[in-house]
Amino acid sequence: MTTTMSNLPEVLVEEIISRVPITSLGSFRSSCKKWEALSKTHLLGGKAAEVTTRKQLLGFILVDDKICSMKLDLHGITKDGDDFVDTSVNQVSALDLDELSISQIFHCDGLLLCVFSKRLMVCNMYLGQTRFIKPRRLFERFDKSGVYAFGYDDSSKNRNHKILRNKSVGGGYEIYNFRSDSWKVLNVDLEEDTQLDQQGSLSLKGNAYFLVTKTFEETLEVGEDLEEAMVSEETEEFLLCFDFTTERFGQLLSLPFHSEVDDDGVREDNVVLSCVRDEQLAVLHQSDTTIGIWISTEIEPNAVSWREFLEVDLTTVDGFPDDFKAGSFFVDEEKQVAVVFDQETEAGGNHTACIIGKDGYFNSVNVGDIPPPYFTSYVPSLVSLQIKKKGKRKARDY
Repeated sequence: MTTTMSNLPEVLVEEIISRVPITSLGSFRSSCKKWEALSKTHLLGGKAAEVTTRKQLLGFILVDDKICSMKLDLHGITKDGDDFVDTSVNQVSALDLDELSISQIFHCDGLLLCVFSKRLMVCNMYLGQTRFIKPRRLFERFDKSGVYAFGYDDSSKNRNHKILRNKSVGGGYEIYNFRSDSWKVLNVDLEEDTQLDQQGSLSLKGNAYFLVTKTFEETLEVGEDLEEAMVSEETEEFLLCFDFTTERFGQLLSLPFHSEVDDDGVREDNVVLSCVRDEQLAVLHQSDTTIGIWISTEIEPNAVSWREFLEVDLTTVDGFPDDFKAGSFFVDEEKQVAVVFDQETEAGGNHTACIIGKDGYFNSVNVGDIPPPYFTSYVPSLVSLQIKKKGKRKARDY
């Protein structure tokens, strides 16, 4: 009997699936119906999806204005000094991005949002689908360095994905609704003397989280008779949530540390957000001598609580780069380590990822001549990006 792809043993097919890069699964699943069904079960169903996510922590990087995926496998990490970390970088072949210049990338629910000057693009790499989104006004451009957020409204059975945009020209906020394929102006604003950090947003459970600074004024009475008034200003840093269901900003949320901010509102320390399996928020704080990482134990638009995951005294770590500025990072709770990428790699130089852990554990990995990556725990999605047409049956979600 001749063996074909369609009658290969299920165990063998699952082993093949586990070795296929997530960004290449679109081609894999189209091989035959059986393979498509097994890939969905393996990647999108319960424990199998969790295992796959742990094995393939994906970063997305821009190389010559092309979007590439970067996979890190930490299964070789040990505490005895004999470490092996497998890395690979591949252009995302499922997307036709020739001659398109991307400035920013965001991830939500298995979808990628890419920012161009004339339009936005959302892509589902697993389904091989893209949707291009034009500005609300004709001839208007998207600010390539502007503030964007990507999330979804989960008030109905099928999630309705949305994009928030902060307009740099004219100010104000706009929101794009995937279901209606339209923009609208939002009547929302930040609290007085509050500014969004230019680092951008992070999507978690459908909501977007920003770092913000707020300046507080305090009037002090001075002089011998306390008759003179002096105004003192202090700037503090907070976490802020945008709820895509209510389309409103939440309350300012406290961070688990005090970040130094100068009189001009410029942060003196380094603060970076990340997420853990789209379930928890992680925040990294780097001072001159320490790196600390906290993970949320509760996270809602108007409430957050934290637990400390890791704190490293950099003065005791032999070999840690002197000029290292933490950028994108992710944590491996099972191995009790964090992988942190340098935010300021020079052009033409090799990029180093620092792996730090408890009890002074440190290792570094050379990941090649690439820009700083944007890392996320990516899991394939079945969210269709097709627009519903009149007289035709609509796709899965839109």
